[in-house]
This record gives sequence, C-alpha cells and structure tokens, in this order.
Amino acid sequence: MEFPKIKPCLDTSENDLVEELYTPCLQWATQFDRGVGYFTTGWLECNVSGMSDFAARGGIMRLITSPIISNEDSDAIILANERDNSAYQLLEEALSKNVEALAVEMKKDVLNAFSWMLYDGIVELKFAVPRMKLKGDFHDKFGVFYNGEDALSFSGSINDSIHGYQNYESIKVFKTWTGTKEYVDADKERFERLWIGKDKNLKIYSIPQAIKEKIFKLRTSDRPYAYTAKPVNKWIHQDKAVECFLEKEHGILAMATGTGKTVTAIKIINKLFEEGKIKRVVITMYGNDLLDQWAKQMREKYKNKQIYYQYDKQKELSKFIIHPDNSILLISRDAGNLSKLLNLLDKAPGNYREDTLFIFDEVHGAGSNSFVENLTGRISPYRYRLGLSATPEREYDDDGNDFLRNEIGEIIFEFSLKDAIQKGILCEFDYIPLSYVLTEEEKQRKKKIIAAFNAKKESGEPYDETEMFTQLARVNKIAIDKIDTFETFIVDKSDLLEKSIIFVQERPYGEKLQDVLIKYTDKYHTYYADDEKSNLKDFSEGKIECLLTCKKISEGIDISSVTNIFLFASDRSKLVTTQRIGRALRLDKNNPHKRATVIDFILDDFGENDNNADQERAQWLGELSKTRRIEDEK
Repeated sequence: MEFPKIKPCLDTSENDLVEELYTPCLQWATQFDRGVGYFTTGWLECNVSGMSDFAARGGIMRLITSPIISNEDSDAIILANERDNSAYQLLEEALSKNVEALAVEMKKDVLNAFSWMLYDGIVELKFAVPRMKLKGDFHDKFGVFYNGEDALSFSGSINDSIHGYQNYESIKVFKTWTGTKEYVDADKERFERLWIGKDKNLKIYSIPQAIKEKIFKLRTSDRPYAYTAKPVNKWIHQDKAVECFLEKEHGILAMATGTGKTVTAIKIINKLFEEGKIKRVVITMYGNDLLDQWAKQMREKYKNKQIYYQYDKQKELSKFIIHPDNSILLISRDAGNLSKLLNLLDKAPGNYREDTLFIFDEVHGAGSNSFVENLTGRISPYRYRLGLSATPEREYDDDGNDFLRNEIGEIIFEFSLKDAIQKGILCEFDYIPLSYVLTEEEKQRKKKIIAAFNAKKESGEPYDETEMFTQLARVNKIAIDKIDTFETFIVDKSDLLEKSIIFVQERPYGEKLQDVLIKYTDKYHTYYADDEKSNLKDFSEGKIECLLTCKKISEGIDISSVTNIFLFASDRSKLVTTQRIGRALRLDKNNPHKRATVIDFILDDFGENDNNADQERAQWLGELSKTRRIEDEK
C-alpha cells in the first residue's frame, strides 16, 4: 500500500483534519497510538469512515487520555494508597459518572460504535493522572500511525473532540520515509514509555473492567462495521518484547514466571543470528538446575552451533575462547567467572563488544555486592545485553539496582502476573491467609534483637537497620505456631497436599514440620540439597505428591502440575513470593480447568518494630487473587 500523502503542517483554518489527516492515515495504518488531553466519542462521529475501515482490517488504537473527573476526585486519587488499590477504586467510582453522562449526551449510533470497538479490543484505553512534580492535567496531544516498519507521527494543540476542530489549532507531521524518522522515533518511544507506566510523574491506569462492562451494555444494535474476530494470540507479548529489545539493543524484560522469558530470549537470539548482528551468545544464571534446563533448550534449538559449558564439573571456557564464532556459552552467574571471561574477550582479536549477546537470566541476582565491586563498567561496553526476571528490582539495595541499570539497562518491557492471568497464560488462584502468633520465647528473642540494635545506635556504632528487620523476619519465618496452625487447617483439607510445594525457611524447621506432615500423607519428599535432585525429578513426573523445600526451585524449573503452594516462609520483597506462587500458576495440559491455591501464614500480633511484611503480602496476594481472565468476562 502506498504511503498517505499528508502535508507537513496542518491547521484547522486552512485544512480539514479529518479528510487530510485522519481518514487517509486510518485507511493506511494497522495501529494508531494516541496521547491526548481530552477524548470524547464526538471524535468518532467525525472519523466514522476512517475508523470503520480501520476496524474492519483489524486495526488497534491505543489511547492514553485524561479521565474527565472533578478536581476533588483527581486529588483523592493522587493521595490514595496505590498499594491497597484504593486509588484504582476511586478512579472506578469517578469514571462511573462519565459512563452515565455518555449514555445521556452521546448520539446512539456513535456511542454504539465506540462501545463495540472497546468490546472488540479495537480501542484500548488507559488514563493518565499527573502526580509528584506535575500538578495539572495530562495535556499532551500527539499520535503515531503504524503500518509495518513505516510510521507517521503528529503533534500539536488539537484535542480529539468536535470542539477541538472548532478552535484554531495546528499540528506538525513527521514520516519515517521523508527524512524526519528521528521525530517519529521520539514520539514512538515516548508513547511506549507512557503506556507501560515508566514516567514517574504520571500514574497510568487501565480502564477498570467494571467500567468496560458498563460501556458494553450501552450497545444498542449490531456492529456498525465489518469485523472478523481474529484468533487470540495469548503470546503476542513475547513478540512485543522481542521488538522492544531489538530496537533498544539492551535492557531488562520484566516478565512474570510462566510467560515465556526463555522462549522470548530464544526469539531474540534467532533474530540477531539471522540478521548477522551477533556471532556468539553468553548466557549466565545461578544454580545447576536452571543451567541444565537452559543447556537442554540450547541443544534442542541450536544443533548447528557449538554449545560450551562453564559450570559444575564442565569447564569449557578455554574451548569457547578458541572457537568463539557461531557458538553459545552457558556460564554460572559468578563474578569471578564472568570477570575471567571478560578479561579473555578483551584480549582476543575481533570486535567482541559489537557482536556478542549477553543474557542474564534471573537478572536481579546480578546486582549482588560481588558484581558491583568486580564488574562495574565491564558489561556496559557490550552492545547487546539482555536481562530476564519476573521481578528485577532489588529491595533495599540502591547500589545493586544502579548497577543493573548502568550495566544491563532499564526495564524496557513489562508483563506482570496480573497481565498473565487476565490473558489466560497463568491460571486463577484462591488465597487462604492463616493467622499465627508468636510464643513468649519468640517475642523475647525479637526484643533482644531490637535492644542490641538500639544499643549500637545509641553508642554511635555503625548499624544496619535492614539487618535488624532481616533478623526479626527470621523469627517470624520459623515461628512454631505456624506448624500447629497448619495441622488444624490440614485436618479437613488434606487434599491440598496433593500436587503441592511447601516452602520453609530452613531444613531444621522443615524437619519439625515433617512430624505433622507424615500424619496426613506418605507421598512427600524433601528437596534441600543437590543430592536429593532425584526427588525433584520424581515430583515433576508425578511420583511424589508433595515437596518440602527451602531451595529456590522457584527460579525457572517447569513443573506445571503443581497446584497448591504453602508459604511458611516468604521475604518482604515480592521477588521470592512471585517466583514461588508462580510454580502453581502455570497451566497444566492434563488439567485444563486448573485453579491454584496459595496458603499463607500471617502474623496476627505484630509489634511496633515489625515491618508488617506479612500484612502487606496478604493485601497484595488478596487483590491479585481477584484477577479474572478477561476473555471469560466478555
């Protein structure tokens, strides 16, 4: 299809923006991104011809706009607590008034068209609410039309409303095919940053499902456009992540457990090899289990490439250096190992920094002190650096987070647990919080920890408040009342021990728990050390019903039959919890109606010096458990 012929500058006095911009671009484009201060369905009334053609061809419009709400509502949303979801609830309440107004004020045929487009996913809508240094409205006005690799962007003063066309307004137009590609790219990058919520001064809200349903009910007749429903591609997020990385060339993909981080990385490897941009790949991660899984994937996918291993008993780094081209190296995530590799690459002939792809799986681990101390400035010179993690941020570690950003890159793509459940990639789950209390001995232990910390503080000695909270948290994690609470609960619900993983803090605590566990099932085994690896294999094959562990089998091991998770221990950071519950949220082809259960232990009488991590986790998981598949709600 030939390019739309659009003038570089248009204004409402001399030009008809509908006929000279929107209609030809909508008839050409397959995607339209629009950031605009105010959008009303009156815009559809003016652009019904172009949008009908756009919809019939399966086009997608992503729209970021200001919610039309009162200043009082806006202030309440900004001040609300994001963590307990009250801001989202306030937005939903405010938007309900908008829906009522739409039903009264808009022409039925236009409202019907808008409702159908929202229902069919042709229009994807998000709201921007300024915060922090921004005190007013989201008042920007720009847009990007896409067709394959080509794009046209525009920016100016006009809002998407009938009234907007009645003012004197003007816009500038940029095209990838006429020498103004850098302006188009800037608009594309800015929109994407806003869409994924990476501007700290704007809070981006997806349209609440309850509001969508209210708008769906405003449909009064059949679709006013030809439409053929496309097969739902649940995995399109992987392709978007690939596109994002290929454009940026470095950065972190924050993708929930079970959404295909490894598959996405393989797609990136394939693309870079096919285009001749890389000659080799270095993949690094922690733990033999995960390294073995990657090794198996690489052998299956790349029979025409040499695979080298630098972990466990396999020491093939020198072989990789001798024959580096068309090869893949799997190396344990160890600062010494990687420093040795980088030293060898620095001395080798050739431009290794331009044609090597580094992949850091579970990238949060690469922000450790040893990496910061030994590898600062060593990784960033390489052109292609890819980080993978469900939760890349390191809590309480600014130095580690800065290292990850500087050496590997910013988070460039996000696909959360909530996104994955809504898409039907992960299953829905029930959340059961069980209350426990501390014994007097445990309370005294915590008082001693606090007293020791305060003594250091008062004497002027160096102290680390994080270390105090870590020690207090450990007391909670090994609280003996959890075992009694567990037995009381499991008496009538022993079926939850089937296809379950029980996460404890440490082996001695797990041994105490076994005395109770054996009363209710004899089909359990432990997984504490590498010499029990066969138990993990038997569990994955269904020979064992229940696995008791304190190991991080949460990182990357695919056991899709797991249905129930018991969290006797979980960190304040969402990192460990996300990975652990992710074990149960994977779909199971042998159980198409799978619904998971997460059983958690929440301290009932936390003291003033506790950081209340249990309560915060309960709030978060409780809200997450309400997530439903969107396809089922339509």
